[in-house]
Amino acid sequence: MAFVDRQEIATTEAQAIRHLARQVDLTAVEQFKAQLRHQESYLKWIDSRHNELLDAKRQLDPNGRGPKDGVYRKYRWYAEQQSLLEAINAFEVLLKNSFIGLAKALRNYVPPEKIKGDVEAKVLWAAKGSASFASLIFEHRLFHKLDNVDDVTNMLIGSKRYMPSNLNNPLRPRVIALQAVFQIRHTLSHNQGHITQSDRAKFASLGYEAAHAEVIDPSENHFGRVVRDLLRQESSDFTDWLLTKTAGFLNDRHQNAGAQLDARARKRIERYLGSHAAISALPWA
Repeated sequence: MAFVDRQEIATTEAQAIRHLARQVDLTAVEQFKAQLRHQESYLKWIDSRHNELLDAKRQLDPNGRGPKDGVYRKYRWYAEQQSLLEAINAFEVLLKNSFIGLAKALRNYVPPEKIKGDVEAKVLWAAKGSASFASLIFEHRLFHKLDNVDDVTNMLIGSKRYMPSNLNNPLRPRVIALQAVFQIRHTLSHNQGHITQSDRAKFASLGYEAAHAEVIDPSENHFGRVVRDLLRQESSDFTDWLLTKTAGFLNDRHQNAGAQLDARARKRIERYLGSHAAISALPWA
């Protein structure tokens, strides 16, 4: 049936997708790292298939036609470009899932006047109470701009990590690198990887050279790998920072606002974000 004649979006339960089924009970950062591992395994699998074909050619008919290196490089490059795009998307999903989980855990501790957000009326209407408030507030947000990340962490726990406008932020090199990564995602998504004049100017403003009219190549000089390494490291550092600041926020609410720390909130934090010594040390009731 043609798409225009359909009335349903095709879906499959996550449990039915092998590489997703094992992620159901993972924290946001664990899900992200698992996705990176699956990508790396996928690329290694492509290499292994090509090498096995080369070995078979050498054994069966050394002088015959075999797999062409040019064809292998073309499709290997395409797979690496698409997986890099997916990895950067997954990092934004990590941020989003972290905020949804944290908001669910802190629902009783964050004053209502701190919560800000724009949810379309038609979204609220269609939800009919079937979605959590935390999901409705954060699911539609985009976190490729680090100011948006800071706005949410400041809203929930009164702290900012990235502060892109602060030239004295000790994390300044990391901030610039992440901004460049999200610009890479923009170029891959909207320009098929081709560096436009606008892309080149944006990279230049961040201190990166990019050749106009050429294409982002994840296979060149291990570029895709080092981008993934950055995202993997930041996923750990961000989660550790978020849990540390959350512990400080909850301790302040307990000490200065008389809030009782319900152990059920701790379980939610650990479920969505993971365990942390600063969280465990709080006076949970």
